[in-house]
Amino acid sequence: MNHRRRKTAQTRLRLLTAAVVILTLALLALLFIFLIKTGSLQTKWNHSAGKNSALEEVVRDLKAELEIYEADNKELLEKSSLLTDENRKLKEQNTELTYENLALKQRGQEKEAAYRAEVINGLADVQALDSDIIIDLRYADEDNFMNRQVYPDNSKAFLRRETAVKLIRANEIFKEDGYTIKIWDAYRPLSVQRIMWEHSPLPGYVAHPDTGSKHNRGAAVDITLVDKEGNELEMPTGFDDFTEKAARDYPNHSPEAKKNMDYMTRVMVSCGFKGIRTEWWHFDDVDANSYPLLDVGLEWR
Repeated sequence: MNHRRRKTAQTRLRLLTAAVVILTLALLALLFIFLIKTGSLQTKWNHSAGKNSALEEVVRDLKAELEIYEADNKELLEKSSLLTDENRKLKEQNTELTYENLALKQRGQEKEAAYRAEVINGLADVQALDSDIIIDLRYADEDNFMNRQVYPDNSKAFLRRETAVKLIRANEIFKEDGYTIKIWDAYRPLSVQRIMWEHSPLPGYVAHPDTGSKHNRGAAVDITLVDKEGNELEMPTGFDDFTEKAARDYPNHSPEAKKNMDYMTRVMVSCGFKGIRTEWWHFDDVDANSYPLLDVGLEWR
């Protein structure tokens, strides 16, 4: 009985020992596998960390390049702005040069026209000789007895140079008294005289074109006076009033109108002009008949 028990105990011991050995080997195997996996994970981790570090370095490089590009872009924008300003200035200068060129061309045309008018036809531009004289040519618009424009828009007030000199002398006297001449009509082409006669054949007011007017000789002028503020002085009537009220000897002029008319007449007569009875505004050069009738245009070209 004891022998059997001993033998059973020995068998259990051997089984337990074998179990312990197997368990130990299993644990060692698991440990080995764990160590292998741990090493692999570490390697992967290290590899991943290396890749992450490389990516971070790439990102840093890209950021640095971006900063360079942004700086370059800012510099290019500044240069573009400068170029835009320069281009605008050049355009402005070009516009100014264009206007200056046009002005020079116009002055050249004016000089050429002045030469033709004075040298060829004996006429002078009144305002070119005295810029203080005001020009308001009534036949260059519709504000006249015909209600029709018969002078070009760019018309100038021309007179025989000799007549113009007398008018400028009169204007100097008027200016000393605080007044200035305003011209309503000066030289008038003979072709325009025909138009006027066809519209209103009124002897004493409109000259017959066959004999012509002193205006057609560049030796007559229709004027009034303005004060320092540019206001016209009171006169007997308005311009081209073909009634008895426009006559110098009309008995019912207002005292102020008669005073101004007489004053203007005295100065004009003292400078070599004479008036006519029917029109207070009209003055002939006393030498008008020594000049020829003309039919040249008034265009300032």
